[in-house]
Amino acid sequence: MGRKTMKATMNAKDRIDDLRSCAVFKTAIGWCGLVMARGKVRRLYIGYASPRQLKRHIRNAFGDDICFKHSTAMKMIIQKLRSCCAGKKVSLSSVPLDWSSLTPFQQKVLRAAARIPCGSVATYGGLARKIGSPRGARAVGNALGRNPFPLLIPCHRVIKGDGGIGGFSGVAGVPLKKKLLGLEGVCLV
Repeated sequence: MGRKTMKATMNAKDRIDDLRSCAVFKTAIGWCGLVMARGKVRRLYIGYASPRQLKRHIRNAFGDDICFKHSTAMKMIIQKLRSCCAGKKVSLSSVPLDWSSLTPFQQKVLRAAARIPCGSVATYGGLARKIGSPRGARAVGNALGRNPFPLLIPCHRVIKGDGGIGGFSGVAGVPLKKKLLGLEGVCLV
């Protein structure tokens, strides 16, 4: 293979890897998967019991040609996520997110949820009022249920108006939500 052909092939492969690359890694809350595209987080999967189950879900969502490899940017994000899952206070606000799959309303909800401080909670109704949709508690819950960036956008910090835990759409469900809140020092009755 000539120099030009090899370089063109490497550039094409780099572009493919840049479009969709994935890392699967173990944390204190289970197996997690980070999918990135063009330098931004496209999806974060959390709380899986096995890497095999997680990889199957990722392949179902993104196809069999996804590249499982760690870039330098991914390694730094993974380090932050592992620290966060171990209960350490870590700022995740600088992690670049790919918002393109979300509606404007979902983005509005998730951006508001991102401002809930670690160790605090907000209610679905309170978040709805904050974004200018005072009757939109259910719509807020639906938007949070579609959060492709759990932990990075802390949807686990949103609870029911009566103080109940509410739902959690992650694979490990409400028990994982309780665990995440517990790691932050939040104790619900």
